[in-house]
Amino acid sequence: MDQELIDRLPSNDLHPASRIDSLTDLVREAYTVITVTTCPIKNTVFCFEYLAAKVPDHPVMQNMTDTLDQAVLSIVLNRSTESMTSVAKRFNITKQAVSKKALDVADRLGIRFRAAKSEKARKSYEQRARAHHDKRRREIPKFNLTALTKGIKKCKH
Repeated sequence: MDQELIDRLPSNDLHPASRIDSLTDLVREAYTVITVTTCPIKNTVFCFEYLAAKVPDHPVMQNMTDTLDQAVLSIVLNRSTESMTSVAKRFNITKQAVSKKALDVADRLGIRFRAAKSEKARKSYEQRARAHHDKRRREIPKFNLTALTKGIKKCKH
């Protein structure tokens, strides 16, 4: 910009950046509107949902998936259009790891999200996995006993 033009601007005129509400202002506004509970985690979820609905174009909400935890929270709150597979690829981890993190967050918050299995299905999968694991442990020994005894005999010399 031209220096003369800058000098002619009224001094009481605020810079455009200062007109944008800060994150603190938005959170304070959210807490005046939402129903505050005794659970701080639920309050945080309500606050995020309020901010996502009220100011989706705000810079704070634009980069809500910069970290893995933020991406997982977006998935749990059903605010993400990104799949767990694409989140996993972006952060170079497995889809199962993303799913486990999302389920942990959802369980702590006491909410369900669209990509999660029902509680009944999760219990069924867990029982099946445990039964399969126990069966494999019984069928396949952890070590070869003949090779172990042969190695022990060689070491006695």
